[in-house]
Amino acid sequence: MSARIAPELCLAMALALESCEADIESALQLLARARRRIETVRVALSGAAESCVVSEAS
Repeated sequence: MSARIAPELCLAMALALESCEADIESALQLLARARRRIETVRVALSGAAESCVVSEAS
């Protein structure tokens, strides 16, 4: 006796996988934006630290 998967269940599984794929794609886009923001802040802090050192040396 072999177990059969109902067509409705197959459709539901396909839709769930598609939804998960879309969620992962959105998460990767958010991660890329967060990384760019972190790098922007890192560069800004680096520049601020350099200007503080120059100001103190003057």
